[in-house]
Amino acid sequence: MSLTPQEAAEALKDITRTERRSGASLGYQMAWPHLVLWGAIWAIGYGAMALHMKWDPLWGALSLAGTVGSFVIGYSMARGRTKTFDWRYAASFFAVFAFVTALFVILPPKSDIQFGAFFPILVALYYALVGIWTRGLRMLILGVLLALCTLAAFLHARDQFMAIMAFVGGGGLILGGLWLRSA
Repeated sequence: MSLTPQEAAEALKDITRTERRSGASLGYQMAWPHLVLWGAIWAIGYGAMALHMKWDPLWGALSLAGTVGSFVIGYSMARGRTKTFDWRYAASFFAVFAFVTALFVILPPKSDIQFGAFFPILVALYYALVGIWTRGLRMLILGVLLALCTLAAFLHARDQFMAIMAFVGGGGLILGGLWLRSA
């Protein structure tokens, strides 16, 4: 029994669709623990800021804990895989770090709320780009929702911004991570 050209084309389309879905699903499985970790960090950090704590010592400690936690998660997920570390990840991280540093030199935030809104917008951009490049619709949706919630709180609820970001930013990342896990 042989396939017609039409049947072969349909089979190839099905294979391509399955490959895309499984690639997105693998990406979601790799991303969800990071979202839950950083969601908890955001909830703690922005919650403390809502109680009028100082930025520097709190966010320095939380950022260090989150970075170490992310490396531990990434390392534990990479065990048993043959893929080696690609230098482009470190170079990309350094490029973004240098960009943010240069941006703050040129346009320093003048208030805690500006500083507090910048990083969620940066993270939202990252999630949206990951969603676009990997065809991971859920990541794209998370990025857009995070950006919209951050902008809405920044523009319309400045007095409650930190509390909103603890709940929406932190809680949203945790829920988003659990949503990715279920994919």
